[in-house]
Amino acid sequence: MTQISLKSETYRKLLHVLLIFVPIIYMKIGKWPSVAIFAAIATIVVGLDYSRRNNPAIKTIFAKIFGLVLRPHETAGDKLCGASWVALSACITFLCFIPEVAVTAFAILAISDAAAAIVGRNFPSEPFFEKTKNGSAAFFLSAFVVLVVCGIIFHSGFWFYFFGIFSLAVVTLLEARPSMFRIDDNFLIPISFAVTMTIFDVMWNYSY
Repeated sequence: MTQISLKSETYRKLLHVLLIFVPIIYMKIGKWPSVAIFAAIATIVVGLDYSRRNNPAIKTIFAKIFGLVLRPHETAGDKLCGASWVALSACITFLCFIPEVAVTAFAILAISDAAAAIVGRNFPSEPFFEKTKNGSAAFFLSAFVVLVVCGIIFHSGFWFYFFGIFSLAVVTLLEARPSMFRIDDNFLIPISFAVTMTIFDVMWNYSY
């Protein structure tokens, strides 16, 4: 995947951090009102994103508004852009998973994906699969902080942290190897964390 400039990547990820307001909204207004809002936003964003493939006017507007933060494959319009994947992942994550898992998963997307990109690009290091050791370390460590903070907010028990660490390891590996599933990080990160946590919960029947 072609990289955008360091300035654009930094700007893109700083905006990415603002996604932290998504789980905050969820906690403030509740599951069904927030899922309804996320679904409406996803319908609009994905609809516009898809329609720009055959509508030059919409494609031009997209380029002018989001050009600084769009990667080359997103600018071309032949694939959904990151915003569409964020909207879709928000709908699925908050609809399908329990609150503490959903909130943690999306907070990891907001914070840790940005941390990995900023550290990885600004502090080059040896490769770790398809990313860098520094970037992946930043992802895991920031995600661990998110896990602890969310655990405190939800008054979670021991197993939330115990299985959460294993889930973070899984997500860190997947984030470092995007070619494994070829799924956008904005979708893969929250969904893979939430699915892994849920599998642990189902297998051992522990309540987080």
